[in-house]
Amino acid sequence: MNSPAFRKLTYILVFIITLSFMILFFYQLYNNNALIHRTIKTKYLENKNILDAIKTLEQEILMSVAVSLGEDESLKDLLFKKDRERAFRMISEKWEILKTKFNLSEIHIVLSDGSSFVNFIDYGGKEVRENKEYYLIDFRKDVNNAVKTGKPVSTLFICRYFVGFRAVYPVVRDGKLIGVISVGKRVENVIPLIRGKLHKNSYVLLKKGKLRECLKTDVFKEMKAESTPLDGYILIGTTQIKDRNFLLSSLKEKYVVYPDRNKDILLSFYPLKDFAGEDVGFIVLEDDISYILAGFKRGMYNFLFTYGILFVGVLGSVIFFVRSLGKRLSEIEELTEKLSNREFGILRSISVEAEEADDIQRLKNNIIKMGNELHNYIIEVNKKVIKLSEEAFTDPMLRVLNRRAFLEIGNTEVEKAKVRGIPLSVMVLDLDNFKYINDTYGHDVGDRVLKDFVDTVRDIITTRELFFRIGGEEFVLILPGADIQKAVEIGEKIRKAVEEREINVDGRKIKYTVSIGIAQMKEKDTDIYSILHRADKMLYVAKRSGRNRIVY
Repeated sequence: MNSPAFRKLTYILVFIITLSFMILFFYQLYNNNALIHRTIKTKYLENKNILDAIKTLEQEILMSVAVSLGEDESLKDLLFKKDRERAFRMISEKWEILKTKFNLSEIHIVLSDGSSFVNFIDYGGKEVRENKEYYLIDFRKDVNNAVKTGKPVSTLFICRYFVGFRAVYPVVRDGKLIGVISVGKRVENVIPLIRGKLHKNSYVLLKKGKLRECLKTDVFKEMKAESTPLDGYILIGTTQIKDRNFLLSSLKEKYVVYPDRNKDILLSFYPLKDFAGEDVGFIVLEDDISYILAGFKRGMYNFLFTYGILFVGVLGSVIFFVRSLGKRLSEIEELTEKLSNREFGILRSISVEAEEADDIQRLKNNIIKMGNELHNYIIEVNKKVIKLSEEAFTDPMLRVLNRRAFLEIGNTEVEKAKVRGIPLSVMVLDLDNFKYINDTYGHDVGDRVLKDFVDTVRDIITTRELFFRIGGEEFVLILPGADIQKAVEIGEKIRKAVEEREINVDGRKIKYTVSIGIAQMKEKDTDIYSILHRADKMLYVAKRSGRNRIVY
């Protein structure tokens, strides 16, 4: 039919169909680009979250090594006596083991006055071993902070020899700071771990000016000669980026895509800041994401071809595809976020699908595989950390929590009790005339009395109560949920049980008693020490009132 009205209707329908096609085309083009950017961002977040986890683990390992050294009583004795030669020999033996086991680059012991005591450094296969005295506290700001505050420091710092992660741990004897132990690892020593666990190319970019300012002149020259020089930076490792100007100009971004001839490379920049918060450089990860982008391009071509056959069907398919793809990307982002928060239980509910799965599923499969590998790595590290922590917080003879554990746990229990709105009491227990037992029967018998006392208390208290040895014959019980009446009831059970105990020594029966002071947490108490102080006063009253009694 050639009527003008029919032609007009035809033109209108053609116009509507053409306009609909163009609108849908541009909409799909926009949506496709948005999904590409979201996928790339998800990949970047995956890299960043896993690098955060690796950095945290490395710092925990370094702090665990520092704690194990700092709590070594033999080493404390040498530091207290300032016996440099014997300390040098002791650390020399430990250095060979720890350097290989944990890939360390430094063990440095500094006295409380800021002078170097012993120093072992491995910077790129070259070792320095120093047992001479020199002052470094003005240069080592992290060490200076640990000396002033008496608190551990975990940071990244540039010393005279290398850029590295460090853990600085205060060494305390008889309540007095006698020095600090710095344990470090070169930042480039972490790169093989990243490559091995993430299977991605990685390297370090360090600011040349910052290195020249901090490193020794000869060390800086060696690093510069052995690395790739860039404008203002030194590159340690290898990169696939041929256009170095592109690499340098991209440092202000979190991530960029570098289009190479045959592939697209995602560059993820992880900034490195030192103890003072100044920028030192970057860890850079390179991902070949060509297969991801190619997958999106193929999807776009298929969409255009199919729409020419059946517009409505393609439109429905595209909407379904977009929603489905968005959901899957959200699942991947959620998965990487949970892995970064160490919620590895999610891996048990997700399985790796067949190799012929699409690009997004292969990306998800790779994340799952890396998550399992990282989980296994964390488990192994935690085993080592737990072992070191148990040794640091447990009395070696009586196998109860020690004074260090009391300092770590006490304030936490006070905060928990206030948040939960429950009472909390502190009980100080001191064996009566214990010096007389030691002087009369010997320290072996004294140790037997201490062990018998600990066993007696353990038979009475529950797992809820926390039992500490804070001195020779002085012990503390933290009683969460117990008011003063309940605490007195528990204390009386302990006092009576101890009074009835007898120790058989060569046919002679030795009896002993215990004096107890108790105090309950008040609203004005902000920490465990104020409660302990009041309980100590009550113990003093119990001692002066004739011993073998409870005062509260």
